[in-house]
Amino acid sequence: MRESSLMELPKELSGYCRSEQRAILVHRYFLGIEWRREPSIAETVASWEGRFARNWRRKKVIRDLAAQLTEIETHKYYLSQKAGRDVGWEAAAKDWIIQHAGTWREWWERQPASSP
Repeated sequence: MRESSLMELPKELSGYCRSEQRAILVHRYFLGIEWRREPSIAETVASWEGRFARNWRRKKVIRDLAAQLTEIETHKYYLSQKAGRDVGWEAAAKDWIIQHAGTWREWWERQPASSP
């Protein structure tokens, strides 16, 4: 069963990446506690954008970059082992981007660790 079929997301969240959607829904939970009522999606998005989105996105970029660099370093190790020499970081990065970046990004966005 696909993850998206488990829960239909409100259309207001369609412009957000998966990890942002999760962050907004978590914010909705805590906003409900703060307000002592269930906030609408529009209220939640407005609150999240106004209070948390900028800092969350800054932290996310840092987290994503660190995770990608780790993946590239691992890829460099395996490429170098296969080649019997150090292939260099730039060559490993280019190869990783071509071979793995798209699939990795889709996988990464589904991981709880991708959210700050």
